[in-house]
Order: sequence, then structure tokens, then C-alpha cells
Amino acid sequence: MKRLQVSQRLGGREAIAPAGGERAGELREGYEQLRAELQMKCAIGLGSNLENSLAILESAIAKLNQHEAIAVVARSSWYKTAPIGPPQPDYINGCALLEVRCSPTALLETLLAVERQFGRVRRERWGPRTLDLDLLLFGDRILDTPALQIPHPRMKERAFVLVPLAEIAPDWKEPISGETTAQLLEAVDCSGVHLFLHRSMSAIPEPPKILQQRLFYRGRKFNFDVNRLRLPNGAEGDWECIRHPGGSLGVPFTADGQLVLVRQYRFALQGRLLEFPAGTVEAGESPLSTIQREIEEETGYRAKQWQDLGRFPIAPGYSDEYIYAFLARDLEKLERPPAQDDDEDIEVVLMSPEEFEEKARSADIIDGKSIASYFLARPFLKG
Repeated sequence: MKRLQVSQRLGGREAIAPAGGERAGELREGYEQLRAELQMKCAIGLGSNLENSLAILESAIAKLNQHEAIAVVARSSWYKTAPIGPPQPDYINGCALLEVRCSPTALLETLLAVERQFGRVRRERWGPRTLDLDLLLFGDRILDTPALQIPHPRMKERAFVLVPLAEIAPDWKEPISGETTAQLLEAVDCSGVHLFLHRSMSAIPEPPKILQQRLFYRGRKFNFDVNRLRLPNGAEGDWECIRHPGGSLGVPFTADGQLVLVRQYRFALQGRLLEFPAGTVEAGESPLSTIQREIEEETGYRAKQWQDLGRFPIAPGYSDEYIYAFLARDLEKLERPPAQDDDEDIEVVLMSPEEFEEKARSADIIDGKSIASYFLARPFLKG
């Protein structure tokens, strides 16, 4: 009989997947049963009303989906809600459904850790926050401890929770009342909850079944792993993937109508590329704070106005990296700009939008993320 291979860690236990042999079918059946026992469907609420809320919320979902014990299986549209408490910006709220292989307490600890990564500090009840993640439902579990209550004790009275939750799980029964989320929604006033951004089908994850995962390389900015997967359509195969925390890019635009680019040496292409300033989202940073830092370091400018242009995958065939794009306006030149990184070779270049488009057509500008971000920003450059 062939040796067994460790497939992956599930809920703190090693799950063993058979590699073959006489009892392969029997062992695989037991393995699949173990996975099913450990998996639990959960619902969480998300909210933010500080910094670039939409980018933070999208980043939080991506961060959760990268966790080894969590898969995001559905997500709602985003809704804008007036805040409760002291004067503060409106909230953006939504919900997501997760499949998890951990305990409720472990999931709560993960949610709190993600909040901290995005700068959440708990000072004032009902106060503003960069990120709020609430565990709403954990299967049909009922839990009442000083640290955690499931179902969430206030979800039944919160329209900003029930509206997005009923969108993605209308038939889920709240285990104490026995009522579905759709029924609970009928009992609350929804007039203060307004659609902000409708979900698209492409935004709903369809996670594959991971049969085996091997980490080949852990780097400073990304990891590389090889995965044996079963796709949603049942096909099986091996896929390599570069795991990347994501990058932020800014399209800086001056008051006199100039775009601010950098000419930067890129080792992979053995030459200098014209591109917009960009950088990797570091641990504990939001995409907005990342590009604010990068623009100051790479160009010596500081922007007072920021506009979220959305996000897009950079190479979905082999990487999970997303680029978060922003338009940066109302620029001021810093008297003492931060020092550039020691390993960078950068020159600042200014040009008009017309020059940018001409250089893109003539292949003088070939950086795909810069070209895509420019056309996302283009409708706003003359406003």
C-alpha cells in the first residue's frame, strides 16, 4: 500500500488523504466524511465608515477567503446606512456567507484579528470605525458566553444587517425564533438602508474543493503553492498559484492637468517602464493608506482628494493578486519627501492625458495595470 499524504490542516487537526492502494476508496470516503463534519456554514456582517470604506471591505473579504480554514461562498451587495451615535460619516454595510473549519471562538478571534489589521481600535461604543466584522450565525448553533453570543443578539433589530443577509440567505432560520431572515426583515424599518453598489455574479466566489495543497516558496511579498483541486464543474487537476496580498495604484493628477508617472527599473523585463506609482498592501494597511504612502515615497507629492476607482485582478490565470486603483487629486509638492526604498530606481515623469494615450498606443507605455487604471480614471479627469 502506498504511503498516505497529508492533504491539509482542518480545524486544528491533520486530515489524511489517501494516495492510492487497496483501501484508497474506503480511506477517501472517511476523509470526505471528516471534512463534512468539520465544515460549518456561517454568516457575518461587515461595516466601515472611515478612510476608503469600500476598498477596506473588499480587502477584508479577500483576507478572510485566503485563510486556510475559511471559504467565502456568497456575498451581498453593499448598502449605505446612516450611523447610530455621535456625528460621523455614513456606513457601508454588507454580509457574507462562509464555510469554516473551526470553532465559533476561533472564527471570532480571526474576525477580530482582521479588524486589527485594518486599524480597528475599540474606544467608543457606536463610534466610527475602519472595519467592523460581526459573527451573526454559526449553522444552527446557540451560544451565550461573556465573550460570544450566537445568534448575534441585535441582528433581529438591525435593518442594515437583515437587508444584505436576506439578499444572500433569505431562507436561513434564526435558531432562537425559528424565523427566516426574510421574515425577520419584514418586521424592521428599512427606509434608512440604501443600495450603494450592486453585487455582480463575477464577485461571488465559487471556491473549488482543495484535495491537496503544497507550499513551495514563502517570499517577502508573495507565496507560491501547488494545489490539487476539484473545480465547481467536477473537473480535477493541478494548479499553481502565486498568493499575493494585493497592490494599490494611484493615478495622480495635478491642478494644471498633468499626470504624474514614474519611470522605474523592472528586473523581470530588464528595462525601465513608465507606470503610475503603486505598491504592495502591507500587513495592517488598507489599500488607500498603501497608495498614500507610495505616492509620497515615489513622487514626492501628497494628495488631498482621493477617489476609489475599483479593483481588478492582475493575472487571474496564476495569481490571486488584485490591484486597487485610486484617483489622486489636489496634489501638493512635499518640501521633504520620504526617502525611496534602497532597492528602487525611479524617475518622476509628468505628461498630459493626451500624451499618455499616445504613448500607450505606440507601446512606449506597456504596463497593463497603469493603462487599465488610467481608463478607469479618464471620465473624472476633466471634472
